[in-house]
Amino acid sequence: MNDARRDFTRMGFFKTYVLPGVSIFLIPVLTLLFFLHAQALCDGRARDAILANVATSNLSPARREQAVAFAVEHPYSELIQDERFAADVDSTTRFYFATFRWMIRLSALSIVAGVAMCAVAAIGLWLSRRSQRAQYLSLAAGWQVMRIYGALQAIAQGVMVLALSFWVTALWMNFYSVKLVGAAGLVAAAGTLAVVMAIFKKPRMDMHVEGKVLAPAGSPRLWEDLGAVCEKVGTAPPDNVIVGVDSNFFVTETPVHVDGSVCRGRTLYVSLALLKQMAGAEAEAVLAHEMAHFSGDDTLYSRKISPLLARYGLYLQSLSENPIALPVYFFMNGFRALFELSRGEQSRSREFRADRIAAEATSPRDLAAALLRISAYAEFRGEIQQDLFSRKEALEAADISARIERGFHEHAMAFAADPRLGDLEPAHPFDTHPPLAQRLEAVGVPIDSQDVPSLVASPGDGRWYDAIDAAEEIERGQWREFEERFRDVHEVTLAYRLLPETDEERAIVAASFPDVEIEGKKGSLSLACDSLHYSAWPGRIAFAEVLGFVFEGQSLLVSYTRGGRHVATIPTKTFGPRQAEAIQAVQAYYGRYLSAASHCEEKPDESQADTV
Repeated sequence: MNDARRDFTRMGFFKTYVLPGVSIFLIPVLTLLFFLHAQALCDGRARDAILANVATSNLSPARREQAVAFAVEHPYSELIQDERFAADVDSTTRFYFATFRWMIRLSALSIVAGVAMCAVAAIGLWLSRRSQRAQYLSLAAGWQVMRIYGALQAIAQGVMVLALSFWVTALWMNFYSVKLVGAAGLVAAAGTLAVVMAIFKKPRMDMHVEGKVLAPAGSPRLWEDLGAVCEKVGTAPPDNVIVGVDSNFFVTETPVHVDGSVCRGRTLYVSLALLKQMAGAEAEAVLAHEMAHFSGDDTLYSRKISPLLARYGLYLQSLSENPIALPVYFFMNGFRALFELSRGEQSRSREFRADRIAAEATSPRDLAAALLRISAYAEFRGEIQQDLFSRKEALEAADISARIERGFHEHAMAFAADPRLGDLEPAHPFDTHPPLAQRLEAVGVPIDSQDVPSLVASPGDGRWYDAIDAAEEIERGQWREFEERFRDVHEVTLAYRLLPETDEERAIVAASFPDVEIEGKKGSLSLACDSLHYSAWPGRIAFAEVLGFVFEGQSLLVSYTRGGRHVATIPTKTFGPRQAEAIQAVQAYYGRYLSAASHCEEKPDESQADTV
């Protein structure tokens, strides 16, 4: 990444997280300045009144001079704190000056607390870079301190906003608005309540995976070979092995819901689709990499940190939904973003460690070949799925697995020989995995080596795939379920991407947006996927003609163009209890049209393009 890109990234991060985070000081600083001004203004008025009384008094010149000096040196706000002096002052004046005094103290304390929290956050972030254990402890302690700070800060800023809503107009304009003060009070109370309630919310941490659990007795060869890998790495075998057709391998200690059961303890997920394409030594290198995560306690700390981050995320969401808590949200979101930088750094370090251990347990070439095949597979599968998903007709069969089988080896060789492979951008700071080029360089197989294409020149032998009993049957069933879901999602989303021009396209859209008729007392509303009609109109109005909808009283006005601008009326009140249904139906059908029109504008029909 060049210097300009790096500077842009730093500036973007500053604008997105750091600058908004400073807004935590906005209300306290404004409150401090305003009430210092208010106190000084009232001190000045009181001093002027005292000096006027002194000037007209019967005091001797010497006593008068002493009284003037005393009034100048001791402001009224100071004098009124003396109980004997305050006893002679009316209660309203005492209340006003007490308000100034406490708002100054509260805002100053809020500013000091904010600065202290910045220091605490900085120390925690610095410590979090030292090790995974330090990262967990800094987040655990930081979360406890910051959520309490956030709640107290939200309460304090709510009080400040309430005070400002009264005193700004009262001091500068000699009046106050009960509605403004009431609205400020409601907002402050709602924000405070939301922040406090968010502290006690617990997010769901369920992890669901599509796959099948392999019992140790069911695939003895696999478990035996896996045990040998674990012995090389220096860790115990996993408690569970799940096989599926996703494009990756992973390990976790989080409970995993799979195939109607829950896997607890240390779980390994293995991709059957990838194992089939890999040589035995390559698969062994990948599994050694995954087992190295167990040996380094990576999954242990992921299991500990994930719930904290989930609770933090839920807390941030509650803060973001309340205007009075937005400054606290920006501040805490900035800390979360900085923590993610540290987390990404630690995660990339442990990936390099796992790669190193895998290369030592097998060989650098085996690991490099495995990484190349996995990257090529993910790219090829993504291209196939994108091609299928972009089609504008219902899919009779997704046939993703068959297309991968036919073309993967050729794609893998082209992928490894692509000169652009070495131009991969460095990882974004939030990425948890280093880029492929850095990983290959770290294990001693630089991406620009002439030997790299040879790593995937031969098709994989699928040795580990064959070690799984009934692997082909399991894989076929997994692909069948995945491709059925893919077709269903494609067909549902297709309705939002088509402006039907043929009977077949209209049938696809009508499956999700069928013709609807809603009866009212004085007429009926008819909706189709491309038009709408009210019984009092002379004809249908195509959504392509509609300029917009506007509510006026109990009627929905449809503005449309047809040889000029026109307005048609739908008296929604005549639908009685079905009024909301009618309005929602219009919004849904017109929203579908807008989505499809936008999609067609962005992506012209590729069937009309020349092909080679």
